[in-house]
Amino acid sequence: MILNHRVTRISVGILLLAVAIAVLLPDLTGYTSLDGTVNARFAIINSPIDGEISKPPPRIGTPVTEGETLAVIRNDRVNRAILASLRAEHGTAVERVAALRRERDELALLRDELGQRMGVFQSATIASLERELAILQKRVEVSRAQDVVAKVDLDRRQELESKGIFTRKMVEAAEAAGAATGGEVEISNLTVDLLQQRLEAVRQGIFVMGDGQNDVPYSRQRQDEVIVRINDLDTRIAENETRASQAAQQLTEEEKRVRSLESATIPSPFGGVVWSRNVVSGSNVVLNNEMMRILDCRELFVDILVPEVDYDEIYPGREAEVRLFGRGDVFKGKVQAVKGSSAVVEKDSLAANEPETEERSARIRVALAPSALNADFANFCQVGRTAQVRFSKRNIRLTRWFESLWFNLF
Repeated sequence: MILNHRVTRISVGILLLAVAIAVLLPDLTGYTSLDGTVNARFAIINSPIDGEISKPPPRIGTPVTEGETLAVIRNDRVNRAILASLRAEHGTAVERVAALRRERDELALLRDELGQRMGVFQSATIASLERELAILQKRVEVSRAQDVVAKVDLDRRQELESKGIFTRKMVEAAEAAGAATGGEVEISNLTVDLLQQRLEAVRQGIFVMGDGQNDVPYSRQRQDEVIVRINDLDTRIAENETRASQAAQQLTEEEKRVRSLESATIPSPFGGVVWSRNVVSGSNVVLNNEMMRILDCRELFVDILVPEVDYDEIYPGREAEVRLFGRGDVFKGKVQAVKGSSAVVEKDSLAANEPETEERSARIRVALAPSALNADFANFCQVGRTAQVRFSKRNIRLTRWFESLWFNLF
């Protein structure tokens, strides 16, 4: 029979040997994982304010560029009570400053007018005192001349008395007249000194009270009152200007806050594709509510499981080859992270689920090199697709296999 033919038996043996080699050769020359998953992270876009969606957000699967507007939120129910109060406070302070400045300007004019009146009165008083002083000086000269005449007359009468011509009574009358003229000279000198002192005081702006000078203290007192009032107004103006400045700063900050709550434009944080969305045009949103998720295709990676006995053979930085299930293209990759079988699995920010197993398998993450997958937005950058990953062995380590066998047996 043909089955008992020698050639047939040799052919079947060669075929079985080839099948055995085909089955064992991949495991001898490298590590292959058939349960890889193309994965990526996504950004969760939350609502920055309360309001209503006024611009239709892009649909799921729509490519977006960095900075592109994803949604516009309007809020017409913003509380503006604080803004109105600050505006009123700022306006009141500004108006008060203007009113105080007008009052200060009017008082400054009155101060200048009082100053001019005092200057005129001071000039007139100086001129009057100078005339009185000149008259007194003339009187002093007359009194001195009369005193000289009295002294000469006294000397003459005393001489005639010694000769018996004038009596003693006539000499005493001459002595009395001389004493009177001497007193008048002294009084005139004292009056001149007094007028000179008054004149010097008036020139320095100090008025000595006397008849006809009652207007001077009133003008000075009135001017002092005006100066005190002007100083008080300057203080109040400074206070209100400070208050207006502070109110303006608070008003600016409050306007910024109100503008930030009135509307918000949400840009895309990076270029990617819309993975999911929870809102449509007209939807009401609340602060920090999730609106949509943007898939980040810039850094794709593949999560695989490898028997933990090969943990030390697959290390970060090792190169790998990745092939999508059903496609012949091979993509380059590099091990990014290696975790043990009991490590906590990251799930919150990943777009696809990581492979799960009940066996002791190491979790390997292989980062894909930039390729056409990063721009395949129409297919969500192939995220979630099954991939095969292979690591090539540099040599066959039978020694490690025997050592492991020996450890298990003994």
